[in-house]
Amino acid sequence: MNVYDSERMNETLAQSGFSETANIADADVIVLNTCHIREKAAEKVYSELGRVRQVKTERHAAGKATTVAVAGCVAQAEGDEITRRAPVVDIVVGPQSYQNLPDLV
Repeated sequence: MNVYDSERMNETLAQSGFSETANIADADVIVLNTCHIREKAAEKVYSELGRVRQVKTERHAAGKATTVAVAGCVAQAEGDEITRRAPVVDIVVGPQSYQNLPDLV
C-alpha cells in the first residue's frame, strides 16, 4: 500500500475532525488504501473486505455507524465492481479524488 497516499488521506480527514485509531473496531470510517502493482491486489482487497464486513456488522449491532471506503489504484481500476462484489463498501475513490474524501464520508 502506498504510504504517501495514506498520509495524504489521513491529513485530509484530520483537517475535517477525524482522528486515526489503532483498533479497527473503534473506527467510524475504515479506509483501505490499495495498490494495483502488488500481485493479486484486487483479490487481497476483497479478502480484507470480508474481515471489514464483520467489523461493520458488529459495530452496527452495537448501534455504531461505520463507513467503509476503498481508495487507491485498485479502486480506480475496479470502480463499481467493488461495490457490486462487496456491498459493505460505501465509497470508492481513486488517487485523484483523495481531497474529496471528507465530503464523501
